[in-house]
Amino acid sequence: MTWNNKVIWTEGMFLQPQHFQQHDRHIEQQLRDRLQAAWAYGWGFSSLTLDDAALNLGKLAISAAQGLLPDGTAFSLPNNDAAPAAFDVPADARNELIVLALTLQRPGVIESDAEEAGGSLGTRYKVTEVDVGDNNTNADRDAALQIGRINLRLMMARDAVEGYATLGVARVIERRADNKVVLDPHYVPPLLHSRGHVILDGYVRELYGLLHQRGEALASRLAQPGRSGSGEIADFLLLETVNRNEPLFAHLQGVSVLHPERLYSACLTLAGDLSTFRERRRPSAYPEYDHDDLARTFRPVIDDLRQSLSMVMEQTAIPIELQDRKYGVRVAIISDVELQRSAQFVLAVAAQMPGEALRGRFPTQVKIGPVERIRDLVNLQLPGVTLRPLPVAPRQIPYHAGFNYFELETRNNELWKQLESSGGMAMHIAGEFPGLELEFWAIRA
Repeated sequence: MTWNNKVIWTEGMFLQPQHFQQHDRHIEQQLRDRLQAAWAYGWGFSSLTLDDAALNLGKLAISAAQGLLPDGTAFSLPNNDAAPAAFDVPADARNELIVLALTLQRPGVIESDAEEAGGSLGTRYKVTEVDVGDNNTNADRDAALQIGRINLRLMMARDAVEGYATLGVARVIERRADNKVVLDPHYVPPLLHSRGHVILDGYVRELYGLLHQRGEALASRLAQPGRSGSGEIADFLLLETVNRNEPLFAHLQGVSVLHPERLYSACLTLAGDLSTFRERRRPSAYPEYDHDDLARTFRPVIDDLRQSLSMVMEQTAIPIELQDRKYGVRVAIISDVELQRSAQFVLAVAAQMPGEALRGRFPTQVKIGPVERIRDLVNLQLPGVTLRPLPVAPRQIPYHAGFNYFELETRNNELWKQLESSGGMAMHIAGEFPGLELEFWAIRA
């Protein structure tokens, strides 16, 4: 095929229109090939504005648009090119994609309507005569030139099967009985710039806001004194992920051109990082990038990101304050009934005495039960909630040298069940434990 080959210019040759047409095709094809080699998905709208008034009349019309067609043709409506005629939406249209279409360049196909008195809807260019001045002289000499303005059309996608370069504009849900055209509010046309459409622009702003809010919450939680263990490590790792991505999305908000594929890549990276902190620990299977169906492409990953960045990260280990009362009694208020029923409760104990002695003596010197029952438990020497020594500190809570760890045996314990209607848990410690230090923890199941 010689359709796009270079013209060989020689001295004395007889110039004809075909020489210049062939030269134009060669230059255009060279430009297309170079751009396509360096820039994937290089077609779509930079901006698109529909005429809302036309929708009320049963028509779809473009007020302004700028972008590139899949064949590389640039358009700017209505600045450089005439806006296409309004498309009369058929009364029976249901879930129809309306496209902006331009006839493709093909051998043997007339590209302009220069020789047709009435013009032609099928030609690639519409000829217009304009007066053009000479930029190199001051003389008031205009020349009448024929210029070609691309002949864009609006049509249904099913009617533009072949012979057209097309861009999706809108999806028609229906044309109602009152002639009003209802468009799919979730449809996103092919774009060159994500900021050129309210949905993708909204995604960028929303994700930046979610990252910022989650980062502030995590930083505040980690600033609390006395937190360590695996829960704190998880928070640190999540904060690292948030801090790495928040500046990126702040940058994406302000760039002059943000291609949707670049935004999708950033979203996939963030979703993969955050999947570590979800139950499955692995990323979901997301759709391949489809430049002509951006809504379907983005929806799953955006839904996952919203869930990951909005979920409440509960602290696995919760410190519970032990309040000193009279006669060696300490009281803990456990207001969460579900926590009382399902959590593991651990008492960390340190004293100025050998560890083995502490492990052996301390459980026998402690009475634990509801506040209302602690006096009877102590005075009548009744059994309370028992303590079981743990060989090591649970991984969810901080480890401190010199501390011994005891688990409260709360399962099927009648005294513990009474805490649901009690004013709190009471603990009485008898005997001498010099330098006694206590920490009380609840570990969520």
